[in-house]
Amino acid sequence: MTFPLNRLHVFVIAGLMGASAVSLAHAQEKKAANRGKAVSSEKSESAAAVESIRVADLLARYGYANKDPLALITAAKIKKQAGASESKAVRVGGKSGEAKSKPDELAADAVLARGRELAAGRADLVALADDIGKSGTRGAENGPGAKRTVVNTRAVDSYRVTFRGGEPARVVVSGDGDSDLDLYVYDENGNRICQDTDATDTMICSWTPRYSGPFTIRVRNLGEANVYRIVHN
Repeated sequence: MTFPLNRLHVFVIAGLMGASAVSLAHAQEKKAANRGKAVSSEKSESAAAVESIRVADLLARYGYANKDPLALITAAKIKKQAGASESKAVRVGGKSGEAKSKPDELAADAVLARGRELAAGRADLVALADDIGKSGTRGAENGPGAKRTVVNTRAVDSYRVTFRGGEPARVVVSGDGDSDLDLYVYDENGNRICQDTDATDTMICSWTPRYSGPFTIRVRNLGEANVYRIVHN
């Protein structure tokens, strides 16, 4: 038996077909890599702060290597201005390695102390270091999150962090110099979004998510145990 289609039936069927098409398109969009067009980090204060911390880390390493007090003092100033709070990243792979008796030479206070030490006899630089020391660290509510931990020899640490769609996403990793570290970022569907696999343990990944969602950050250690800091917005 057949039933004639009236106008109401046509509208209902068309509506269902349209809804199915929208759902399918949405599902396909989700499976595509969650990475959109690049945007300026100026649109995100916390993303810009993460980039500033990376610059400060590189400047501090230069200062240590070349015994340059001004570079160290400037790096400390940048770090204090950027600010950071404890990361809310959830560890989803690997476990924190055994503690290493190695000081955190990239901490703002340690960088500033070494800069002040090297500036002995330079009244102008000592005064600048003193001013920076008194300034304290800027509050980091809704700003960058930071975590310092140890990745075991030849191990991989994994974290899950949610980033907002349409806003710059930044991840910076700085190790202690004892081994080569590699950085990878994957979206919720396993698409590789970014990687930094140079021969150092100082890395950055930058991208802009198309929509808000979780990302997996992996830090791979190619050598002996390494104390590193991961910073993200």
